[in-house]
Amino acid sequence: MLKRRTSRTESSTRLLVPREEAIRKIKEQIETGRHIRDQRMSSMADLDSAQERRAKWMEDNIKMLARLVNNPSFEDEYNMRATLDLDSAITFSLKEKYFRDDLSEQSGKLESFLEHLKTIPEITAEEVIEQKLAEESRKEEQTKIQSMKDELRGALTGELSPPKELPKEKPLIEKPLQEEPLMEKPIQDEPFRETSPKREHSREEPPPKTALNQSPLPGGNVLLIHGRDEGTKESILEFLEKLELRAIILHEQPDGGKSMMEMSEESSDIHFAIILLTPDDLAAPRNKPKERQTRVSQNVIFEWGYFMGKLGRGRVCALYKEGVEIPSDYSGTVYIPMDSRGAWQLLIAKEIKQAGIEIDLNKAI
Repeated sequence: MLKRRTSRTESSTRLLVPREEAIRKIKEQIETGRHIRDQRMSSMADLDSAQERRAKWMEDNIKMLARLVNNPSFEDEYNMRATLDLDSAITFSLKEKYFRDDLSEQSGKLESFLEHLKTIPEITAEEVIEQKLAEESRKEEQTKIQSMKDELRGALTGELSPPKELPKEKPLIEKPLQEEPLMEKPIQDEPFRETSPKREHSREEPPPKTALNQSPLPGGNVLLIHGRDEGTKESILEFLEKLELRAIILHEQPDGGKSMMEMSEESSDIHFAIILLTPDDLAAPRNKPKERQTRVSQNVIFEWGYFMGKLGRGRVCALYKEGVEIPSDYSGTVYIPMDSRGAWQLLIAKEIKQAGIEIDLNKAI
């Protein structure tokens, strides 16, 4: 069972996802653990296969806890006594019993955490913004320290290394001059001709190759993918206009009879994409119709995946509203919560600038 934590640790513990989503994920893992425990085993080969499934299940549980709660002590306590030792069991039936008992214990840990989940508050958008700004500040400080270390190491290396020896010059060998006999040429009467000076024809060198321009783009086109929240869409359009960026919404462009996919394939002038995740639909698992949850419109999910593959993860950013279900399959995507204070604007502006688009960050404040 999970132990109680101190009041100081409890007060700083927050859920990183909506509570309904956290409950659903834990219940799914509990159900998976029971299925592994109750599977039929008639040989050592079956038991070995079950142990491999258990190891994968335990690893998924630890990763899940890291994504659900900002307190690493939950992962540490769950990982305690996670090893399974079946060597002490002599018979196959005893090994099987130890295995099933262990699965019951590990599932009980998740059930205990599920009960404790009701007392953990959800993280607010303001707290997410503060965490992201703190992480960026730490990264910048680490970058500065590493740069100072590299400069110091380079200076020390230059002082300690011996000076390079200059190449020795070869002695000049003077050759005696040999006088050539003068040959008298007969003088012929020829008409006077002007002779032009001789020039050495040098081989023309090809012009140097022009290097690719690596400087930031002076402004850029930003694609906005949104759902049914028109008010939030207008807020982002105003924000992009303030940054002097051109916002592109595909379904508002003249299509010329082309489908959305054809327009996407021809849109080669898009430099960045903002995915707006708003609670547009209500959905629930087929076997649990009462566990309904707000989610993003499905066409937004489709276009999100398409442009992530086309532009790359570094040029795609997801802006989400509190309470909406966040897809778990888009790893590597930057998620920014839309807080009431408007701090999300600075975070998005930094992502756009990092993608190589030249903007003034002061306009995002």
